[in-house]
Amino acid sequence: MAKPKPKLHVAVFPWLALGHMIPYLQLSKLIARKGHNVSFISTPRNISRLPKIPSNLTVIFVSLPLPHGVDHLPEKAEGTTDVPETHIAYLKEAFDGLSEAFSEFLESSKPDWIVYDILHHWVPPIAEKLGVRRAMFCTFNAASIIIINGPASIMIHGRDPRKTVEDLIVPPPWVPFETNIVYRLFEAMRIMEYPTAGVTGAELNDNYRTGLTYFGSEVIAIRTCMELEPEWIQLLSKLQGKPVIPIGLLSPSPVDEADDEGPWLDIREWLDTQRVKSVVYVALGTEVTVSNEEIQGLAHGLERCGLPFFWMLRKRTGASVFLPDGFEERVKGRGIVRTEWVPQTKILSHGSVGGFVTHCGWGSAVEGLSFGVPLIMFPCNLDQPLVARLLGGLNIGLEISRNEQDGSVTSASVAETIRLVVVEEDGKIYRDNAASQQKKIFGNKRLQDQYADSFIEFLENQRAGM
Repeated sequence: MAKPKPKLHVAVFPWLALGHMIPYLQLSKLIARKGHNVSFISTPRNISRLPKIPSNLTVIFVSLPLPHGVDHLPEKAEGTTDVPETHIAYLKEAFDGLSEAFSEFLESSKPDWIVYDILHHWVPPIAEKLGVRRAMFCTFNAASIIIINGPASIMIHGRDPRKTVEDLIVPPPWVPFETNIVYRLFEAMRIMEYPTAGVTGAELNDNYRTGLTYFGSEVIAIRTCMELEPEWIQLLSKLQGKPVIPIGLLSPSPVDEADDEGPWLDIREWLDTQRVKSVVYVALGTEVTVSNEEIQGLAHGLERCGLPFFWMLRKRTGASVFLPDGFEERVKGRGIVRTEWVPQTKILSHGSVGGFVTHCGWGSAVEGLSFGVPLIMFPCNLDQPLVARLLGGLNIGLEISRNEQDGSVTSASVAETIRLVVVEEDGKIYRDNAASQQKKIFGNKRLQDQYADSFIEFLENQRAGM
């Protein structure tokens, strides 16, 4: 009879954004369910935002307070939701101040593995010095991260040859096969304008951070699966010179959501009155900057489409959002707009929801498809357009058409895309494919658990000292 493997102690350390912390928490629970001990590292305020962990799992939250005194950073800011997009660089500067406290934790707790995020460039050398095994966990999909980042050596030494908008609307030179997963003109212009530079010197820009993080890792774990993008996963391993382990999609369950019945009860009551697969759920994320022109276009399109809708409209810190005058009165009874937190997973799992207007953050897209909901895609920036191209190739949804020059959107294009995906006969292919891919991939718990189990087995077999 085989001897049981000794318990692991795995420390996980996500970036200070909910879109990163939630999949790290999902992974933590999967590791803990195998009987291992997990230390989840973050700041006090971010830890307080996370859903509760089942009492039978050994997941310990390790609180590292951010250092005070960083210029331009609000006193209580600890996450990307607390600052405007233009101030995230200051949050990264404060985050770098955690290195000493992190080193003290690692030295005192001596975990077998540290699993860390893509911007944690100072974590690998600390872990290596202390003899802790190092795994970088990327919460993006493989195609997107390859298009955005090149090999580590290119990122570290600032040798990315792409200097113009035109360079971004074609595949980068390190992609050896044909692909339509590229930026459109207006998206490339936004990428060029996005604030990625550091605040204390050019050496701390995002490419430099990411390059060092790749370079210092022993293995790269990534939130995807071979059924979706096998050639991209293989290419990522080749480009970074590291083993890449897809850990599955970490598809959510309604029971994983915060146990707060208050907001859900009246939402469920309204959803229960709607016809099956008739409701359009709209959510563009909590950390996406959407212009007022885009909000107005979406609002007029929702009004024009004639379908019932539920819109979770949350603005990020420092942003102003204005709906068209009289909009809520005109759609009263048919449409609901909420500006506070809502239980998205529970909404998407409700039988009345027939379409999901999404910004195509990887986590949000996975969430919708895990319940077989076809996507109406409205990508805004960063990896989102690339996710939309990847998923568009599966015909599980459709992008809202936009002006190629400036990204503007009309109410007609919004309404037409929503109706096509949700109710019209010509859009049946999207509904059928979303349902099919739910069964095959996104909602296939057995398949996804196999990926997570393989990664955990790797951690067990490659623990420190072996």
